[in-house]
Amino acid sequence: MRTPTDAFAQQARFLSVISHELRTPLTTIASFTESLDTDDLAPAERSVALSAVRRNTDRMLALVRDLMVVSRLQTGDLELRPGPVQPGDAIRAAADLLASREPYTAATVEAAAGPPLTGDAGLLRDLFYAVIGTVASGAADRSATVRAEPAPDGWEIRVTARTAEQLTNEALMAGMLAEPEPPHRRRSTALWLLLAEAIADRHGGSVVLTYDPATGAGAVVRLPTVNSSS
Repeated sequence: MRTPTDAFAQQARFLSVISHELRTPLTTIASFTESLDTDDLAPAERSVALSAVRRNTDRMLALVRDLMVVSRLQTGDLELRPGPVQPGDAIRAAADLLASREPYTAATVEAAAGPPLTGDAGLLRDLFYAVIGTVASGAADRSATVRAEPAPDGWEIRVTARTAEQLTNEALMAGMLAEPEPPHRRRSTALWLLLAEAIADRHGGSVVLTYDPATGAGAVVRLPTVNSSS
């Protein structure tokens, strides 16, 4: 159960992520809008500026949608569509989707047989997508290994990347300001993790970042077989 201190810390992180996420597209839009307010731009330059404004406007709208989902998950306002979910199937679907959207990102999935989870299949896929993406993005080869095993009261999913450095909240937030950002990426790793934590919490589970010098950075997702909060 979350304490008031945990809730306050989570809210502080949420506000911090919002401010960082919106800073880059807003700065870009402001810069190019100012350049458009002149007659000195060549047609080709004007086209580049307009394209940048449109791209960052779309990105900002997507960010607002993502942040609304996180907010509704945290407040319990988002209604789940619970059903039986095999973790292995959800993880593989997430890995395939990640590979299609994030060039050169891959995941090796090892899932044991076990009882299904009771949860929202779409949200759980997004949870695994976000955690695998967060861990793999820090690896030199942009790959991660996922091992899912049944636990006494649910499932434990371990995601590791051998060559990745330690993942911390500070490092994730700093990565949001890195330039240039991948043009194909809609979410930063910080927002990925925030979304993953909100989904896991809504399903009565948790996401914890891990680090071992021998195995590298990673994360552990724990989910109960039966979600009493849905």
